[in-house]
Amino acid sequence: MRPRVPGCTLRTPVMEVARRLQEEGARRMVVASAGSDLIAGTVSDLDLLRAVIEGKTEGMASDVMTLEAPPTIDVQAPLAEAVRRMADERIDFLVVVGGSPARPIGVLSNAELAAFIARGGVAAGGSIGGAGP
Repeated sequence: MRPRVPGCTLRTPVMEVARRLQEEGARRMVVASAGSDLIAGTVSDLDLLRAVIEGKTEGMASDVMTLEAPPTIDVQAPLAEAVRRMADERIDFLVVVGGSPARPIGVLSNAELAAFIARGGVAAGGSIGGAGP
């Protein structure tokens, strides 16, 4: 899991979102309501491409984001559950949450999961919290 959630607020400029995604080496950014951990949606590299095509690069994250809350999974969940969900739901990432109330603490992408497995990091009963970068 990437131990930091690439994020921005609803009012973050689109070009700032693009710059942060590039710096983070991420394909998706979580958009939160200002001053809170409430997830409003996500901005993906595809959303940014669409913004360029539609001439919305002067806008804010709220203008180009996907409004669906991203899929989440608890940090204590078995790694096998993350793999199953990603395959069954055909998704390429999960926001990892922990604590009470649940707050975003990381992101698990299919690329990170594949790299973890390739390094021999699969252990019986291992949890997402054990799937480090």
